[in-house]
Amino acid sequence: MIKKIPCLLLLSGAAFLYWPAGAHAAGFYLQEQSASGLGTAFAGAAADTPDASTVYYNPAGMTSLKRPEIVGGVSLLLPRADFDDTGSTYTAPAGLGGATTALTGNDSGNPFSLEAIPHIYGVLPVNDRFALGIGVNAPFGLADDYGHDFTGRYNSTDSELKTINIQPSAAYDINNWLSVGAGVQIQYVYANLKNKIPAPSVGAPNADNDGRQRLRGDDWDVGYNFGVQIQPVEETKIGLTYKTAVNHRLKGDVDVTYPISGFLANSGDTVSVDGSAKLSLPDMASFAVSQRLDDKWTVLGSVNWYGWSDFDNIPVASSLGNSATPQNYQNTWGFALGARYRLNDQWLLKSGFQYDQTPTVTADRSTRIPDGDRMWFAAGATYSITPNIDLDLAAAYVHVSEERVGVTDAYDSGTVATRGDTDGDVGIFASAIKYKF
Repeated sequence: MIKKIPCLLLLSGAAFLYWPAGAHAAGFYLQEQSASGLGTAFAGAAADTPDASTVYYNPAGMTSLKRPEIVGGVSLLLPRADFDDTGSTYTAPAGLGGATTALTGNDSGNPFSLEAIPHIYGVLPVNDRFALGIGVNAPFGLADDYGHDFTGRYNSTDSELKTINIQPSAAYDINNWLSVGAGVQIQYVYANLKNKIPAPSVGAPNADNDGRQRLRGDDWDVGYNFGVQIQPVEETKIGLTYKTAVNHRLKGDVDVTYPISGFLANSGDTVSVDGSAKLSLPDMASFAVSQRLDDKWTVLGSVNWYGWSDFDNIPVASSLGNSATPQNYQNTWGFALGARYRLNDQWLLKSGFQYDQTPTVTADRSTRIPDGDRMWFAAGATYSITPNIDLDLAAAYVHVSEERVGVTDAYDSGTVATRGDTDGDVGIFASAIKYKF
């Protein structure tokens, strides 16, 4: 097998999607599933999301909606990242002397482009206590393209991950201070990942002789989510929510074009085989509070936990062999604070801040997602066009911290150590229309 097959049939450390393809949040999770929530950097989302997008953030909140409503919107993302090589190397196979030389190639430029993430939610109050809802969104994803002459091309060249999440939900108001809710996450995942393969060489491999590898697969699977909302006094709301992990078994194919080399019997040949890979998407929990101070001001806060540690490796099986690529993601925390200000009957103003940890570690951080800790700065507004129609607008700037990439990829044709510094940022613009029947 030319590479331990894994970079793999679904992510190598990833983040960026849209439906259909790209975005940005912890690891490869996409928080941008609500225009109204973006305005407060999703602070207080599990306790107080005052529209149908509560289906996703906490289904228990559906009982607070007394009229049927539908919300549809989109988030536009303008991600930017830079990868600066700090000494990537190639080590030849032992049969060619095993010498280590510096890799040639270009720094990344920006591998990302404008992406869009749509969402739609609907809630139907059946009676004063019971509500049904459904949401369709894209909570995980990946999309980048570094080009064929990228220094880190033996780790990745371009990547695509798409998800579609369909969530039917129900909620019940037990009494005037306690509501519970639950939902089923019916989730589709598609991945298409590419990288180059070095030609065996005494010195640095010639990019013109590189081989190529493409890993592609998809899967449907199911997860669940549960939520509770407590209102001990009229001014205070508390929310707790938990989403289970979704464990996918991706099935697809692995295409390998062997590098051009006089040392390989199959030099330049292309093979395609069936393959499968396991992908565990993380479980998540959130604790949130909403406190109304007066008729104008409401303050919001959230503490979020992400169970990324299950994503410790990517096991892949095919006729080329079985292997596992280490990921070693760590569990992470996120913290958000926000506020809403009621300017008048038509305008509700919002702002928020969030700190979001990266689950990646230097030794296994991949160029597929130049991930770092994030700081979100957000603002937004809800405008009531008519008593039945609201328009949500929001924008955010996300600063991604500078981190080191230190991943090593082993091939039959040599070992490549990709070393570099990466940083970036994301601009986000979101809008949505809410209609109340």
